[in-house]
Amino acid sequence: MNLNPLNTLTGRLVLVTVVAVFISYAAAFFIYANERGAALRRAAETGVIERVVYTAERLRATPPGQRPFLAEGIRDFSIRYHVETQPIVSESGPGAGGRIARAIATQLDDIDVFARARTVEGPSRRWRRERGAFDGPDSEPGERGPRDDAPIVQSTEVQIAVDLGGGSWLNARARLPGPRPAPLSALAGALVTVIIVGIGAALVSRQIGRPLADLTSAAQALGSGQTQVEAPVSGPADVRRASTAFNAMAQRLGRQLNRQRQMLWALSHDLRTPITAIRLRAELVDDEATRQRLLASVEEMERLTEQALALARAGASDEARAQVDLAEITRTLCGELQDMGIDATADAPTPVTAECRPSEIARALRNLAENANMAVAA
Repeated sequence: MNLNPLNTLTGRLVLVTVVAVFISYAAAFFIYANERGAALRRAAETGVIERVVYTAERLRATPPGQRPFLAEGIRDFSIRYHVETQPIVSESGPGAGGRIARAIATQLDDIDVFARARTVEGPSRRWRRERGAFDGPDSEPGERGPRDDAPIVQSTEVQIAVDLGGGSWLNARARLPGPRPAPLSALAGALVTVIIVGIGAALVSRQIGRPLADLTSAAQALGSGQTQVEAPVSGPADVRRASTAFNAMAQRLGRQLNRQRQMLWALSHDLRTPITAIRLRAELVDDEATRQRLLASVEEMERLTEQALALARAGASDEARAQVDLAEITRTLCGELQDMGIDATADAPTPVTAECRPSEIARALRNLAENANMAVAA
């Protein structure tokens, strides 16, 4: 018996359903993650652009000599400002740097703005502790800086240079969030959904598979010779229609077989009367050789009639099938035939078990032995 669940209707339906849901969720999650990351990046870039534009406008309205002191005093989360005579970058790069430079230049009346972005690794700024001294390029004295045990994360560092006029440049270093991890809540929700869909598919396929299994058992019983066979009508409408059609077919087949058996029974019984009359007339024939030939033909007709009756009785038998030892039945039959004067032996040193109707098997073996004895005697 093959126990591979993928060879069953339930296993294959569950597999196909789970794979389809998994693929659809994977595609949706990929789209969601990309859109989510893009939205976060656009929001972060927009915040940097607005703050740099605001700072540049304030500094442009400030006398050139006071600009460096004003820029050093600006406290802005994730952005550090310095006013210098040279820009920290001389051209804009692709990606986030180019987008930020173009947006700032547009809002500041198309002045010279350069920006370049790069990916860097550093301690997470969310893990902070009080710092008593300046210990990093992004830290100021007395501010809260990253803790020593802070995890290392990736982020995008953007260097921006804005021409303030008068030979001074606003140089800014900004940090944008790096790639964000996949949202665990969405993954957990997808996993729960796949499990629930798999359980639902298993229940639905079981409602289909169980009636089909009952229908298969009924078909096997009908094929083994049983006539009173009926498959349970249950399950979906399609399966119920199949079970109903099978039951109607089994009933028609049973009625047809019964009619054939009754006809065979009637013909066999009707033939006994003319055969008996022929035997009586053959006994009255004076010529011995002719009488023996006629009697031999009559005996042949009687044997065929008995075989037809045995066939009709076997087909109409209601005897239950059971596991029996054919060797034991054969040895018992040989003993009975030897008592009748027929030389019959059985050689069966080991049991030979089979599921059958014991009486029909014994009758068939008896007829076979008697026919063989008559053939040998003739």
